[in-house]
Amino acid sequence: MIGDIFLAPRNYFLKLREKPLFVIPLIIILIFTLIQTYVANHYTKVSEIIKRMEERGATPEQIERVEEFFKRPTRLIISLVSASIFTIIFLLIIALIFNFSLTLLGIEGNFEKTLAVVCGAGLVSAFGSLIRSIIIILRQSPFVTTSLALFLPKESGLLFRFLSRFDFFTIWQIILIALGLKIVFDIKGNKTYYLVIGIWLFWVIISTFLFRGPQRF
Repeated sequence: MIGDIFLAPRNYFLKLREKPLFVIPLIIILIFTLIQTYVANHYTKVSEIIKRMEERGATPEQIERVEEFFKRPTRLIISLVSASIFTIIFLLIIALIFNFSLTLLGIEGNFEKTLAVVCGAGLVSAFGSLIRSIIIILRQSPFVTTSLALFLPKESGLLFRFLSRFDFFTIWQIILIALGLKIVFDIKGNKTYYLVIGIWLFWVIISTFLFRGPQRF
């Protein structure tokens, strides 16, 4: 069934309509997130981090905190635990937002079903984590992107932050969430696509100005 999200997504979501499944997809997502986190940590160089921070105008205090963090023997454990917690919270918040937004379409939401849709679509992000892990190993650098920012010569600036939000796997994931909500809640027309893509684009614009680094969604 898990493979259907890639090969036959409609069939995958039809099965969720009867039996919401999110535990197994969530575990798979966490596993591949931890793999990417581990690989990225292995190839992270403090000097390269500091250089990029200086280019972005970081304060001496911020740089000092980063240096202290990298000196900790528990750095990897902290990174892995943080990545796990963040991923779970992230998926719960996304599911909550989309479940609540269904009321805009006159549809009564069901959090368990919406979470199952979000986690199912999130398997694409797990695949993306695997691809990025491979690229990190090949390049021996944690600074990789699978977004439109890939075509920019410079990894900084407003345009880079904006284009980095258009990750190829994220776009795929967004389309699957819209399709999943449409099928699971039996919504006619393309209303779920307008809703999901609209919310995502709003987040893209807001996060471009609020956050400096690439985002997951």
